[in-house]
Amino acid sequence: MKIKYNTEMISGAIFAILGAVLWFLIPTQVQTLEKTVINAQTFPRIAIGGLFLFSVGLLLEGLFAREKKEVYITKESFRSVAFKKELRSILFALFLIAYCFLVGHLGYVVTTVLLVLAVMLFYGARKWYYYAIPLGMVGIVYYVFKVLLRISLP
Repeated sequence: MKIKYNTEMISGAIFAILGAVLWFLIPTQVQTLEKTVINAQTFPRIAIGGLFLFSVGLLLEGLFAREKKEVYITKESFRSVAFKKELRSILFALFLIAYCFLVGHLGYVVTTVLLVLAVMLFYGARKWYYYAIPLGMVGIVYYVFKVLLRISLP
């Protein structure tokens, strides 16, 4: 199978989908009791609306561009080094998505410690201080927000 693409098409499509999803999530994520035209949802709507519009523009630019890469997808392409590298990026993104879903259920400290450990193990960190530095930062961030600023974390 042969696919023709360019980076504008891929990034435009990804961010257009992201913008659409975020647009529909605004009412549940940014709740407000204000009935005025300008409220807590105004700036997020402007930013996400801009993201969506510019992403669609980028997607259209990519669709109508003359220069596109051709990729032939075969069984061997799934065993290539480039595919394995992309797969690692996708797995890292899945770690972040799982973090977003778990932070509300397990809390900031537990979820962030799990994310740090998973990422460090995933990238093969071997020295103990590679783990100590980000884990220490988790504690510092928790202390600053919870104790000093009195901001509740999930």
